[in-house]
Amino acid sequence: MNAEPRILGLVVEGPSDARTVPEIVDRVLVQGIPVQEKELGACRAFRGLDAGTPFLAWKGVNDASRRRRVPPRHGHFGREPALEDARTAVLALRCFVAEDPQPAAVLLVRDSDGKPQERWRGLEQARSDGDWPFEVVLGVAHTMRETWVIAAFTARSKDEQQALAKLRRELGFDPTARSAELDATNDTAKKSPKRVLSCLTDDDEREAACFRDADIEHLRKVGAKNGLAAFVDELGRKLLPLFAARS
Repeated sequence: MNAEPRILGLVVEGPSDARTVPEIVDRVLVQGIPVQEKELGACRAFRGLDAGTPFLAWKGVNDASRRRRVPPRHGHFGREPALEDARTAVLALRCFVAEDPQPAAVLLVRDSDGKPQERWRGLEQARSDGDWPFEVVLGVAHTMRETWVIAAFTARSKDEQQALAKLRRELGFDPTARSAELDATNDTAKKSPKRVLSCLTDDDEREAACFRDADIEHLRKVGAKNGLAAFVDELGRKLLPLFAARS
């Protein structure tokens, strides 16, 4: 690996997503190229727009574009009207174009909030809207980031086994195998992804370990319906070649 890490622009919902998404990226890198966990810091660097920021929040894109005098995107995308997040995603990408140095790739990762197809298509509109000087990687977590962590979770202790067994009884299914069915928007509801994850773990390090312990093929299997498999495939197609060429 060269001394300078690849810069990866990261556009996510907030700090929790900015922890989870890099863990998934790192898992793909470790299993896809000859790099060890301890070498990842020299391999890639996640960042937002402002110096020292590790991500750009979706809710901050409009303000960031105004400060940089980046023009908004109006009109249709081809013959289609703008779908979910398309214009905001274009603004984010235009902001990263103006960065010096530019990133090697920009990751646009969004919660579906119950609209996975619309949100994915909106991000695709943005990716197809310009000849971007970097790779654009898309991810839509259905229904939210927590479902990705739940899908990757494997009980490692008796207490965790008991917590998972209790959730199976409450829900009538295994949430780690069918996390896409966790769709409640009320955080305290039985099928709330946030509630289920808090029953399994409320520790950031334990969440991160879910991905560090996971095999990519397992993530594809458990993430077939919640967007995780599609994101892993995007990383393999769009991001991995950037690093494989340098290994």
